[in-house]
Amino acid sequence: MRRTRVGLTVAVVTATAAAGTGAAVLLLDDGPEARAAAQVSASEQISAADAGQTERYWTDRRMAAATPVGGRGEQPQIGASAAVPKGVPRATAFGGVPSIGALFFNNGAGDHYCTASVVHSYSRRLLLTAAHCIHGGKGKGYVRNVAFVPKYDRGRRPYGTWTARSLTVYRNWQTKSDPDLDFGYIALNPRNGRNVQNVVGANRLGLNQGTGKWVNVAGYPRIVHDRRDRPIYCRVKTRRQARFQIRMDCAGFYGGTSGSPWLLNYSTRSHTGYISGVIGGYQGGGNVHYTSYSPYFDNDVHNLRTAADKRA
Repeated sequence: MRRTRVGLTVAVVTATAAAGTGAAVLLLDDGPEARAAAQVSASEQISAADAGQTERYWTDRRMAAATPVGGRGEQPQIGASAAVPKGVPRATAFGGVPSIGALFFNNGAGDHYCTASVVHSYSRRLLLTAAHCIHGGKGKGYVRNVAFVPKYDRGRRPYGTWTARSLTVYRNWQTKSDPDLDFGYIALNPRNGRNVQNVVGANRLGLNQGTGKWVNVAGYPRIVHDRRDRPIYCRVKTRRQARFQIRMDCAGFYGGTSGSPWLLNYSTRSHTGYISGVIGGYQGGGNVHYTSYSPYFDNDVHNLRTAADKRA
């Protein structure tokens, strides 16, 4: 499946402040599309001082006070129960997995968070999330003070806090907020001399998978089952929404779950799978908590990873 936008340049900026088996995966070698995607509009090297400031910025209090970014459905009060269509399953709160975590940042209008996951890369430093979690789209800019906390759960940081060294999105997201391009990559700084993939593992890309597939979707809503700051997951089947958009129906994916990975062939042993989507795209990922969307993952997702990996 091809998008007419293939070959568009990407925009890359650095933060200044702050495996499972079995799925068919189509990956491209570095060719004309990958070389075109590798063109950048902006690049800036991060300093050790900037990374240190970001890690100090995200205190427990700031993380607890951060709010979701984007729509992602109505936000209930604790104890409230929103109506859910018949037959739609509900997500379950759990303790999280190492390769998925909360992504904290400041977008100039306050402290916010999304969800991100570690994706397999040559640099062993990359995260995959929704583009709108790292760049505001048309007329806006990149976020700052970007930090990733793997397996974040009720304030606990079992794998520490990882600071960003670069952010990568397609130019047509940056200039036009194209919902079909609502995905992006973050390269992280090493921590204690180790890269994030070596510490928590990584999910591989699952491209051109069609729909009607069972996926495990996990993320970080603000409130779920009367508990704060707990990750949730749901096993659900994907459906077609539009040419380059897919959907899944599961209740509980409120604000904060933008960027949540859709994992094919999830392994309960390695706690990883193949990422075939992330919550984002149409309606910013969805206007109600029980229906979520993702851009369709084809070779553009791989090509953007190539560009991000070369600058990680």
